[in-house]
Amino acid sequence: MKLITEISHDLQLEETKSNGFNIVGIFSSAGLKNNNNRIYKKDILEREIKKVTGKVGDKTLWGELGHPPNPEINPERIAILTTVLEWKGDHVYGRAKVLDTPMGNIAKTLIKEGKMGISSRGLGTVSEDGSVNEDFNLITWDLVTDPSNNPSWVNGI
Repeated sequence: MKLITEISHDLQLEETKSNGFNIVGIFSSAGLKNNNNRIYKKDILEREIKKVTGKVGDKTLWGELGHPPNPEINPERIAILTTVLEWKGDHVYGRAKVLDTPMGNIAKTLIKEGKMGISSRGLGTVSEDGSVNEDFNLITWDLVTDPSNNPSWVNGI
């Protein structure tokens, strides 16, 4: 299997005294060809979102600053914790808390000063037509500088 990553940019930064910094917006899209020429079928994404919902509830859906070269989560690189995932049409909207970790603090600065995106990370194969196959296994979302899913930029507000 191959490490598959997709990036989204249409996110906003929210800051409250009680909840700290959060990013919200489109985390993934179904049926949309992205900049990597990949298309995720909605039924595959729905299946994978259901699988990671338990991690959201358990507060264990960690994300890193930048995509690593492997699928494992590196605790030293954790920047976000995904807290909400929901479908709106063909888009997966999410919310993630930007953590008070070394990478989370770097992420806060980058989001405030410029633009960051959010990108899915998973394992699987891709057909010649760009469709992600049934063997896809979603791992998490990471903050990145160059997303492939056009609607997934992080904006500071």
